[in-house]
Amino acid sequence: MMLLDSIKEIYISNNKPKTWEHVQEVAETAIWLAERHSLDSEKVKIAALLHDVSAIMSPQEMYDIAISRNMYVDPAEEKYHFLLHQRISRIIAEERFGIIDEDILSAIECHTTLKKNADMYDKAVFISDKISWDQEGHPPYYEELKSLAAESLDEACYFYINYLFKNNMLLMPHLWITEAYDELKRQ
Repeated sequence: MMLLDSIKEIYISNNKPKTWEHVQEVAETAIWLAERHSLDSEKVKIAALLHDVSAIMSPQEMYDIAISRNMYVDPAEEKYHFLLHQRISRIIAEERFGIIDEDILSAIECHTTLKKNADMYDKAVFISDKISWDQEGHPPYYEELKSLAAESLDEACYFYINYLFKNNMLLMPHLWITEAYDELKRQ
C-alpha cells in the first residue's frame, strides 16, 4: 500500500473523515507555501497529512503514552492533554509509517505551538494549519495571515502568535509557543 493510501486509511478506519478532510486542506496550503518559499513540497505534504494523525486516540490515551515513555509533559499538556497530540502524531509518523526525515517529523511535532529554533518546514506546516483551520468558514485573521505567509513565514508566525496572546486565545500558554514568540519578537 502506498504511503498516502495508508495515511488515508488510518483516518477513515478510525472514523475520522473530518480530520482527513482537514489534513488534506492543510496539505494543499502547505504545498502552496512550499512553492512560495522554495521548500520540498513532498515533505510538507507528508507532514501536513500526518500532523493530526493522533486524532485516532483520546487525549487520555495520548497522555498515557507520554507518561509510559517518560516524556516531559509541559504544564499546559498536563492540564489539557489534547495539546500532546502534536508530539504523539510525531511518534505515530515514525513508528507506524516509518517516517525518518527530521524536517517532516519536526514539523509534525510543533504544528500547534511552534518552538524556538523552528526551521522553515516547521513554520510552513504551523501556518498552513492555522490558515486551513478545522472549524467552519475562515478564521478572523485569515486574510492577513495568508497574505503575510505568502511573503514571510517568520512574519506570519509572529503575527499569528501575537494575535493569540493579544486576544487571550490561549487556554494556557505552552512553553514552546512562549519561547517561539520571544524568539520571533527579537528577529
